[in-house]
Amino acid sequence: MNSVFTKFKGSKVATISKVVVAILIFVTVILGGVGFIMSVRSESTASVQKLDEGWDIVINDSIYEDVNLSTFRVPDMKKGDTLILKNSLPDQMDSNISCMMFLIYLSALDIKVDGSLIYSYGEDKLESGFVGSGYHFIQLPYGCEGKEVTIIVKPAENNAFTNIPAPTVVPTQYAPQSFTDRNVGNIFICVFLFMLGVVVTLISTLALFYNNNSNNLTIIGVLSILIGGWSLCNTKVLQMFSIDLEFNTSLEYICLFVAPIPLLALLVMVRRDQVSWKKKLLVACMFLILVFDVVSTILHFTNIAHYPSTLATFHFLAFASIAVAAIAGWKKFSEMERAEKVLNIGILTLCAFAGIDIVRFNLSKYIWPENESFANSILPFGMFVFIIILIASYLASLLDMIKESAETEALAVMAYTDPLTGLYNRAKAEETFTQLVKDEKDYFLINMDLNGLKRMNDRFGHEKGDLLITSFAGILKECFSEIGTVVRMGGDEFLVVIDSEHEEDIKPALTKMIKLEAAKTKETGMRIETSFGISSNIEDRSRNPEQVYSIADSRMYAMKQKSKTKRQD
Repeated sequence: MNSVFTKFKGSKVATISKVVVAILIFVTVILGGVGFIMSVRSESTASVQKLDEGWDIVINDSIYEDVNLSTFRVPDMKKGDTLILKNSLPDQMDSNISCMMFLIYLSALDIKVDGSLIYSYGEDKLESGFVGSGYHFIQLPYGCEGKEVTIIVKPAENNAFTNIPAPTVVPTQYAPQSFTDRNVGNIFICVFLFMLGVVVTLISTLALFYNNNSNNLTIIGVLSILIGGWSLCNTKVLQMFSIDLEFNTSLEYICLFVAPIPLLALLVMVRRDQVSWKKKLLVACMFLILVFDVVSTILHFTNIAHYPSTLATFHFLAFASIAVAAIAGWKKFSEMERAEKVLNIGILTLCAFAGIDIVRFNLSKYIWPENESFANSILPFGMFVFIIILIASYLASLLDMIKESAETEALAVMAYTDPLTGLYNRAKAEETFTQLVKDEKDYFLINMDLNGLKRMNDRFGHEKGDLLITSFAGILKECFSEIGTVVRMGGDEFLVVIDSEHEEDIKPALTKMIKLEAAKTKETGMRIETSFGISSNIEDRSRNPEQVYSIADSRMYAMKQKSKTKRQD
């Protein structure tokens, strides 16, 4: 029976638990990300030699001499074209065993030193396969200082790249650390997003078995995984874990192409109060992007048209989705709850970052490829901000739930509590009777009447009468609170509801009550004595709680009459 009266407390505990879990997730992932970054940072002071100046470049029949790669804009190149770069390696290197790091996009690559081939990648996949993007780590031969290096690049896709990042030479043993040192910010954001997404998705998915209010959190987790995965691939951080450039690049496009779906799904979930045409518009966009993803994936893996060739179409759909999100999400700010306001700020922030990043990409590739300020995507940072805002929104929502739960609980306490004794009142007893019928459990009812209350009020006033009531209420709490629920029905009448599993505890509790009444009488000088009657549905299971209560009341009255007779005798 105690569970009937603790549901409000249980809901509050569950809500607070969600807050604690959310905070623990956030703190754990932050600490994990920081720890990861600190563990991979290099302590090396070895210099990185950047080969940016003095390149001779041949593109098909065009020749460019003494070129700085940082300012050189590659003309439009088609699949099958050839780009040749020539330069001299540094006359002095920091190590006898050095490595050249070279980032190139969607292209096969051959590298020669003094005419001898030392590295080759992707030649076999130019005609019937997919060539990935990423860093190439080329081991330079011993004694190559000052010798001519030739880099032959063959694009596997049309307009595969519009600029050429300058190669760097670094001691071989410090090549991985050199990469992590230069990308420490990207590593933190990417790992943070991905790990946070994994943790949130797992926990919220498990929570779905107990509470379907975790849907939004699951979608947020999936979105974080996708953007985190895309960021890992786009910034080439994934190469720390996978050297398969084809897989890494395919995964990059898959994550990017799928990401708008959970974002739109999140909008559908949080816009529950909106008109149907707006929801239908969002769902239509989700379906359109899903169809695009399926078609582009089939084309990619059948080598008909690889993901890069469908990127422009995706950008168009992404811009359209942003516009739809703006239209479907329109609502007066003053009409939103606090959590909804925070969430809307987060969505608008992410959409703004996504739109700016699409513009940045096209400016970097087609208009100002030599401008390094456009080289790095801002979407991971935008997603990082978005996730932080979403966590804030979720916590704000939970705080609102706690506030609402506390208010509800306070009202429940007021509605079901007797103000004089702190016991439950008649309204709670009636609700309990209804619950007893639903639960179909066996129970006992003890109806009690405080003898002499009217005489006490008449002779000494209601203040003394109230003291008598509260004294007896304290005795009832001490005797029955562990085995049942104590109710003041009103005036001098009390009721105890006991689950049948505590049947054996009833008699000892009544014995203890009688002893405490005698002790309290001696202590206060007020005669504290009760009449009581016991009844149970076990006697006749066709009886409802009101009928069982009526029988207990009759037995209590019979005991009261006997008590009066004894006093008269």
